[in-house]
Amino acid sequence: MGFNKEDLVEILGEIRETDAVACLFRVAEGSVDEDAPAYWLCQKVISSLGEIGTPEALERLRRMTSQSWPDVVRWHAAVELGVEDELGFDEDQMLG
Repeated sequence: MGFNKEDLVEILGEIRETDAVACLFRVAEGSVDEDAPAYWLCQKVISSLGEIGTPEALERLRRMTSQSWPDVVRWHAAVELGVEDELGFDEDQMLG
């Protein structure tokens, strides 16, 4: 049985692998176009960065809330950081 990217991303978060923060962010950057419309891999990266929780990981999450990312990714990153209301996201619109 092999692992897919989502499994590996999830494992890195579960073990709180601080050395993987930059790599996880690059995975999200590299997959964002192919990951639409649900952005499952990006969501796993966001969750793992949140679990790692270091200042570097949180900074990468903050970057993912910028306008250069798709709204769905931005919203998930904002939720992970707890700033979705500050950024003006409408939860019903994001989930609907």
